[in-house]
Amino acid sequence: MVNLANSMPLPKLTKDVSYDNWSLQMKALLGSQEVWEVVENGPQEPTDIEEHTIVQLVVLRATRVKHKAPLYALY
Repeated sequence: MVNLANSMPLPKLTKDVSYDNWSLQMKALLGSQEVWEVVENGPQEPTDIEEHTIVQLVVLRATRVKHKAPLYALY
């Protein structure tokens, strides 16, 4: 995944910007970064991680980081 902060200017929602236009830009941007599904569906967290292997925990951590990208872009 490309770093959102360095890839392009993020669309800003202001009083002068149409919400419909901004939302389309954000959907396209987040879709291109493969994180739009997090916005639509929310993050999928496991209920019990005590039985996870080290590899599964590393993957879970990477997934959690990926799920923060849309939140960062929206802020």
